[in-house]
Amino acid sequence: MFSLKNAKAKLSNVNLRSELHGDKHVLATDLHIEATVSNDVLSEFHPSLKSAMYEKADDAQGELLDEPGRLTALKLPNLAQPLKWNAELEGYETTVHYGIGGDSDITMIECEVDSFKFECKDGGSVNIKFRVIAHPSEEQVGKLSGMIQSEIDISLTPPEEQVEQEEQQELAEAA
Repeated sequence: MFSLKNAKAKLSNVNLRSELHGDKHVLATDLHIEATVSNDVLSEFHPSLKSAMYEKADDAQGELLDEPGRLTALKLPNLAQPLKWNAELEGYETTVHYGIGGDSDITMIECEVDSFKFECKDGGSVNIKFRVIAHPSEEQVGKLSGMIQSEIDISLTPPEEQVEQEEQQELAEAA
């Protein structure tokens, strides 16, 4: 499942809006994120996606790397990009690492991640764009607004990894 850990990304836009939860209006934001990552991310969406887009390079460079079977050459260089991927991932914890970290980080829970676009690049990297739907506090909105069009460090933790982290923390506290 798709995840990021302390990834360098760009916060390209923050869209503020209100959602109706029952009879209450709740502050919501759409965070538009762009990041350039390894093409290994494609396998997190579908096991065959990386091999569908990439093949082994014909040059000797692959032999110089530790991973001789690494797929770095675009298989279909004439394919129009970006590619859109229809997925709505729910229950994510989103952390924008801010300031000195820890308590100053902006952490939002129960986020939805969707609107994926992949721009596959020769050499084995992928520019991925996506939207995070979150419900930050007013203070967090102010901080996020100041980061528009800036580089950020972001972590996206899927629900099953959150459970594992909580269990590890409980074990450490009990020891």
